[in-house]
Amino acid sequence: MANRKWPMVNRPAYVFLISVLFIGAIAMSTAATLVVLGVGSMKTSIATTHSTQAMHNAETCVEQALRSLRTSVSYDGDETITLTNGTCELLAIGGSGNTDRIICAKGLVDETVRRVEVEVAALRPIGLIDSWQEVADFSLCDE
Repeated sequence: MANRKWPMVNRPAYVFLISVLFIGAIAMSTAATLVVLGVGSMKTSIATTHSTQAMHNAETCVEQALRSLRTSVSYDGDETITLTNGTCELLAIGGSGNTDRIICAKGLVDETVRRVEVEVAALRPIGLIDSWQEVADFSLCDE
């Protein structure tokens, strides 16, 4: 009878050991899931920040072009401007004179690109913008 009691006395230890292993596995999988979610969230945050900055860069280029056009209507654009956080490319400005000008700019941050097309009705005496929109691909300018 002594042999029969010995396995029964140690059985709670096996239950405890299996419970600890099971709870440990659940905790490890939860921790791994949280790490993966954290990395994904960080990548999304970086992509969002780059996208916003690229849009700001494109708009900066358009503002620079408008300022230059108001100073000299013969300004033709077609330049790359290096900014603090990335660059912007200004394509050749369409049209001529004081009216009906087209400005296309591309903002870049790392691999992220945002494009803006602007149709200018008049430059002087008061600047009039017909449209200012973000586009996936330029339709008014040749890239």
